[in-house]
Amino acid sequence: MDVIFKSVVGKLWMTIIALFALVLTLFSLMLVQSFDSFYFNRQTKNLQELAEGLSESLAAYPDKRAALGIASSFGAIHRTGLVMVDQMGKLVGKSEGIGKPMVPVEQLLAAPELKLSEALAGKHPAPGRILFTNNPTDRNARMQIMAVAVPIELSPGMRGAIVMYQAIEDFDDTVREVRKLIFVVGVIGFILTTVFAFFLSSRITSPLRQMKETAHRIAEGDFHAEIPIRTTDEIGELAASFNTMASRLNQLVDALSKEKEQLASVLRSMVDGVVMIDEQGKIAVANPPAKHFLRDWEYEHPDEPVPLFAFYQQVVQSGREVTEDLPVQGRIWSLVMVPLNDREQIRGAVAVLRDMTRERKLDKMRSDFVANVSHELRTPLSMLQGYSEAIVDDMAASPEEHKELARIIYDESVRMTKLVNELLSIARMEAGHVELNLEQIELRPYLERIQRKFSNLAKEREIHLLLEIDTKQTTALVDPDKMEQVLTNLIDNALRHTPNEGTVTLRARGDKTLLLEVCDTGSGIPQEDLPFVFERFYKADKARTRGKAGGTGLGLAIAKNLVEAHGGTISVQSKLGEGTTFTIALPDKPKNK
Repeated sequence: MDVIFKSVVGKLWMTIIALFALVLTLFSLMLVQSFDSFYFNRQTKNLQELAEGLSESLAAYPDKRAALGIASSFGAIHRTGLVMVDQMGKLVGKSEGIGKPMVPVEQLLAAPELKLSEALAGKHPAPGRILFTNNPTDRNARMQIMAVAVPIELSPGMRGAIVMYQAIEDFDDTVREVRKLIFVVGVIGFILTTVFAFFLSSRITSPLRQMKETAHRIAEGDFHAEIPIRTTDEIGELAASFNTMASRLNQLVDALSKEKEQLASVLRSMVDGVVMIDEQGKIAVANPPAKHFLRDWEYEHPDEPVPLFAFYQQVVQSGREVTEDLPVQGRIWSLVMVPLNDREQIRGAVAVLRDMTRERKLDKMRSDFVANVSHELRTPLSMLQGYSEAIVDDMAASPEEHKELARIIYDESVRMTKLVNELLSIARMEAGHVELNLEQIELRPYLERIQRKFSNLAKEREIHLLLEIDTKQTTALVDPDKMEQVLTNLIDNALRHTPNEGTVTLRARGDKTLLLEVCDTGSGIPQEDLPFVFERFYKADKARTRGKAGGTGLGLAIAKNLVEAHGGTISVQSKLGEGTTFTIALPDKPKNK
């Protein structure tokens, strides 16, 4: 029931019913009042005229009592009672025939509405209503009459008055009939109004309900919903406007969806990480590189919050961008965070994270290249210059000293030639000029020959050199010379950095992919140096001290280029103080460059 009264149908029905009730009530009051006024004025006038005429007629009769009897028969026709009083107000006579009301004469004469004193004084007062009742709570015990008193000359020099009265129950009956009629009309009007209200409201609310259902469908995401237009009135215009709004909303949502997809595609395809922080300081959007950074930070610093939030507070307080470098998992991320302004307020910030590891690595490579080349060339050049000057200045007294100086000059020139050749080789490799002579070699004999090549050197240094073959593959398609150069460099490095009684193992394993490993139990490589071991002139002097027969620092860089020329990969695992393992993964079909 409460739902009905809150609906448009209920409100319209209540409005029409209230309006009908108000109009019916006002009409009833006006009708009753009109009947009352009309009937009272008419009865008053008739009674007044009747009393005046009767008074004049009675005045002509010498016997007033006989005349009163004649008048009573006349009054019976008009349902009128007569009372005659003398000048002192005492009763002279009365007539109460059939159909006349039984009125207590004493109360009638004493009623102030009758204005008997004015009539006895010779005046002609207007008729008045008089209510007689024996029991105020009993409606049937009450009687209402219309009475008038007019002067009459009873005898010469003696004046009296005639009182005429009529019951007004006819008027009450008429009013009751009118009220019954109004009640019947009200019931019929209520029923017809209710039917009309529900019919009208259903016609009006039907398109409104359709608009409501369509609005719910649009709210649920069905932006193609439309309202059928059946009329050309205001509701039809409203439905047309609603359909236009829904169509434009659909176009706007499609445009926003496309723009969102484009933005998401741009964010996903970006190499840089992008993070958007909302007004509450929470991460709202993060693309894959940014998620990778967040995972690495959480893995490396599980008990520390992501530093983005601290920088966000700086951005909010200063209103300016913040830049910082963040090292995570051996990589260097450059952070740039700028505020998102909404008019004069900051509603968030956007952070761009760029992996600067390669750039920093290249910077380090450039500086190290210049420093190392200068260092590697300066030493042999200085020695060549010094010993050459010694020979020129005849500082060597004996042929043996001359021969020794010439030997040193020769060794340094060989060393310098080796350095230059390696630089040229690595330059050609990085430019993509690597020629491979691929052959299908027998794996075990090939590895045994490389083992024998270093067996004497391993014995001299009291190091155990082992060969392990744990693979079903018996052959490999490689360039034997280039691959031997790679393994030679790796085993030589392992022997140089493994202490006495240590172990160096050359291992072949894997089923689908051939893995060649060189493992040692040497000093290991620090974690911070692992990303740079394959760079040119790399020398981890902090942990892997070189002897006098140290290399140029280009061996691992050359090895990496040769392995990649075969279409394979080379990686390193190391722990300081526990040893190092280099792993070469060769594909089934190497590519020829």
